[in-house]
Amino acid sequence: MKFLKSRKLGIIIGSILILFGVLFLLAEPIQNAYVRHLSNQLTDEIGVVASDKDSASFDFSAVEEVTLEDLLQSQFNQSELPVVGSLAIPELGMHLAILEGVSNENLIAGAGTMKPDQEMGKGNFSLASHNMKDPTLLFAPLHQAKPGMKAYLTDKQHVYVYEIATHEIIEPTRVDVIRDTPSELLTMITCNYNGDMRLNTQGELIDSFPVSEAPEEIRAIFNLPIH
Repeated sequence: MKFLKSRKLGIIIGSILILFGVLFLLAEPIQNAYVRHLSNQLTDEIGVVASDKDSASFDFSAVEEVTLEDLLQSQFNQSELPVVGSLAIPELGMHLAILEGVSNENLIAGAGTMKPDQEMGKGNFSLASHNMKDPTLLFAPLHQAKPGMKAYLTDKQHVYVYEIATHEIIEPTRVDVIRDTPSELLTMITCNYNGDMRLNTQGELIDSFPVSEAPEEIRAIFNLPIH
């Protein structure tokens, strides 16, 4: 009898371990699928949600690695995400919502503004997002960026065109790269592959125009209205 109980207990424990193993293996694909779903859902919106600047967080030191708990929590906060525009780098297959601030919820869904009161096309417009193991998600594609590639921003009123000029690994303490400069820049910051350094990708503003004058291919990327 004791042998049967011991054997039954061993089967139960073994089954539990197998279940945890399966869940562990599925955790990353589940995370990636949800991040992709949330990101696509926001970028597919035609309008831009008004930003709640008073509640935006710009404490980049509080940003943490994406977890399943964060993803579950984001389901309840999704309708409150402060979308202020969109970013696209067609050559990298990137198209992300731009959100006000760098809260964990924002950086799971798209790119967050790193400073308050930033304006597209003025100063050093700085964005941050996660570097995911899936090379197609969030800011992970930036590791394949090259000088000369075009990056596009829109606030649904104007389109701003930047040409990538800087692509470098820097120390996490290099906050100088997001400071305003006399020239108009787009700065995009994410982690390197092991998280101890940062990837800094910067572009210089080369053009801007109203959405009514946007070329057809740009309208298609951002789902802009056709006049």
